[in-house]
Amino acid sequence: MSAESHSRRWWRRALAVAKDEGSVMRVRFSSRGYRAEMEAAVIRATSHDERSVDYRNAARVFAWARASPTFRAPLLRALSRRARRTRSWVVTLKTLLLVHGVLLSAPTPTGNGVGRLPFDLSDFRGRPGFHVLVRAYYRFLDCRYALLSDGSNADDISSSSFLSSYSSSSKFLPTALSYSSALSNFNDLEKIEKMQEILDILVQIRPYADGMEVGLILEAMDCALIEIFEVYSCICSAIASFLVTVLGPSSSAEERRRKGVAGMKILRRAAEQSKRLSAYFDLCRTLGVINASLIPSIETVPEEDIRDLEDFVLGGFHGMIDTGRSESVLVMTAAENKNWEEPSHRQPGTVVSNEWVLFEDITPSPPRTPPYSVLSYGNPFLCLDDDEKKTVVTRLSWAAAV
Repeated sequence: MSAESHSRRWWRRALAVAKDEGSVMRVRFSSRGYRAEMEAAVIRATSHDERSVDYRNAARVFAWARASPTFRAPLLRALSRRARRTRSWVVTLKTLLLVHGVLLSAPTPTGNGVGRLPFDLSDFRGRPGFHVLVRAYYRFLDCRYALLSDGSNADDISSSSFLSSYSSSSKFLPTALSYSSALSNFNDLEKIEKMQEILDILVQIRPYADGMEVGLILEAMDCALIEIFEVYSCICSAIASFLVTVLGPSSSAEERRRKGVAGMKILRRAAEQSKRLSAYFDLCRTLGVINASLIPSIETVPEEDIRDLEDFVLGGFHGMIDTGRSESVLVMTAAENKNWEEPSHRQPGTVVSNEWVLFEDITPSPPRTPPYSVLSYGNPFLCLDDDEKKTVVTRLSWAAAV
């Protein structure tokens, strides 16, 4: 590095420090009491210094967010002003990380119809490559809050409506924002699709140019990994539960066909996402992201198993299973045989016929895993025990402050 380049970088850092301290001084003159302290903590936690993060002031912000609902509105106003007034990718990304932590600290607002963040960074412009990551993080937070708040007015981006949801403790549930709480039941395919959209956005939080492998970017990727951990596990559980319901004995052929089209579309998308997640985890491990070392590799759902599921769900029959031999086993169903009865002492789904049925050359074979159980291939977190899951969450510096 030349002396001229070093001098220019030194002056740039000095100007950034002066700008942050000037903002703190203006806040102290214009405000009084705890609001001034909050604004000052937000400014220092979102400083222009890309080399480090002020965890002390970030922890103060999260502590205020947890302490009382009356503190969350001024905190979010301060963060919103900070996001709207800057064009620095460093300040903007730190602000988004703080907003993320505040939303995690706050319980879910009930029935307010908000659904959007109080600022818009969808057209953020800055250094090439960095602005793409900032936009991706903003879109993730916006979609996350829209899904978990379940607001009916998703186009309302006014800060007053958003912040009003944090002005009274009566509007809060005792549980924190989580993806599992967004699913009233695992058969809600629309919300599963929205979770898959969020997953597609999360893997976009990554470096896009040379020189982006800095600590703050890795911090953002750490936060993205925590979210991927939760949302992908929830998607896998939701798909498995949905398939068990659709393939169950109480499900009619018409119901399977009606729900199966959307369900198989979601399953195929999950299989494609598992490949992208594997590549993303490999990138995180290469860059040295902390939580990436704790996540096992992902096994994709085999195409053969997906085709079997499509036959079961969309084919309109239960019993034709490819055994890998020239012969096939035909299991009679009630729809295929009029002369049948089901005694009350037999299990549901057992079919009894008064006619002889010939089974050709049946050789005992190991029991086959039901098709819907293949979803465990796509969930890298099923093999983690409770202690490991807890370690993944608590090792993140920003999450530890929450």
